[in-house]
Amino acid sequence: MVGGASGDPSPKGKRGFSDIDPTFRATAAASAGGTLAIWWPAFTLGAYDAIFFDAVLGIWAVAAAVLLSGLLLRVRGALHWAGWVALMLPSAWIVLAFIAPRTHGVRYLHYFEVVLTLAGAPALAWLLSRILLPDYAELPELHRLRAIAVTIAVGILAFLLGKFNHLFLTCADFDVSGNNTPPGCAQGPPFHLL
Repeated sequence: MVGGASGDPSPKGKRGFSDIDPTFRATAAASAGGTLAIWWPAFTLGAYDAIFFDAVLGIWAVAAAVLLSGLLLRVRGALHWAGWVALMLPSAWIVLAFIAPRTHGVRYLHYFEVVLTLAGAPALAWLLSRILLPDYAELPELHRLRAIAVTIAVGILAFLLGKFNHLFLTCADFDVSGNNTPPGCAQGPPFHLL
């Protein structure tokens, strides 16, 4: 046994971050990456009934970076064709926005934006997990599904937190953060630690 008779494999008998189970590490990293992509769009959809353009452009930037990396490297078979399509979807939204601007009464782009963000963000997070996390491919399928389920659950919870923001945030909290106040926010001072 490595590390002494105590049964602990670490050099000094203490557990450290290097002792974290690799399956947990990969699953948690995939879950965290997915939730970083989905929580803000879901919250704003709940609070404002809208997804802010910066969330959509953030998803576009990540997808474009990975897409361009793959195209510049010219690696054949690096991704299944569906992966390339998923990476191109945010750019397709940008192109559609140029071709059919909203000022001319084309409202379907907003719905495409919502679908792209709420469905595309978890799909993009899953795809990026496969590309960027070396341990992800070795995860059992159940753990990969759990990471996707965590991403979706956090998205739903963020939407509900946005919808019921008046229970724990005030209009002043939104003002202080530089956001517009959503309809129905609670009156009161902003949250202060001290």
